[in-house]
Amino acid sequence: MGQGLALKSWTRTATAVLIGSLLAGCGNDKSEPSPVGAAVGNMAKATLARVTGRAAAPAAQPAQVTRADIEKFGIPILRAVIPLRGADALLTVSDAKGSTVTWATTDGTSFTLRDGVLIQTRGLGADLMSSQAPSASALSSGGSHQRVYFFLGADDQTTRRTYDCTVTVDGAERIEIFGRAHSTTKVTEDCVRPQGTISNTFWFEGPVIRKSRQWTSGGIGFIDFEGVVD
Repeated sequence: MGQGLALKSWTRTATAVLIGSLLAGCGNDKSEPSPVGAAVGNMAKATLARVTGRAAAPAAQPAQVTRADIEKFGIPILRAVIPLRGADALLTVSDAKGSTVTWATTDGTSFTLRDGVLIQTRGLGADLMSSQAPSASALSSGGSHQRVYFFLGADDQTTRRTYDCTVTVDGAERIEIFGRAHSTTKVTEDCVRPQGTISNTFWFEGPVIRKSRQWTSGGIGFIDFEGVVD
């Protein structure tokens, strides 16, 4: 993959919402569009409007995509939301090596997480090239550690940022993901360096990170991840 996506390419990534082509053509009745396919088209228009700043033409509301629509395919699904870019997509596994799993959109933009902790992105422009990050177990137990980010700058040069981090276990919190409730423990990772601070948040369901909000780079900001289907 290249060093980043141009505006049109990123728009294509964002409009691959809800697994795009993977789910849109999988209905048994080919004479009618699936609710997933209809939702993709409608959400694509909304996403394009956000990215380009143009108003989208009014569109009929499609049938709401449900958890059942997603679960029937029998594959793990991760949701990724990038607030800074107005993007919301469901991802599928493209590669897995032990606890390190790479999740991707239909056009190959990817997010690599180790036990749910983000360590790399590709195809977003200001990518997180790699990260020396704590393990999930270290985060769940609290304490202090050092975190190092290596990300791609505007001049295509890799920049390093080192933070000193402290983890606080905030306590029990009930969350909902795609219509399903989860009993979790909320954990906050506060990181500081002389030039600034960041704060990552993790919701643990047992040893598993069910949901997280993780800083990626200055050009991407935070990414929200939700484990929809295991």
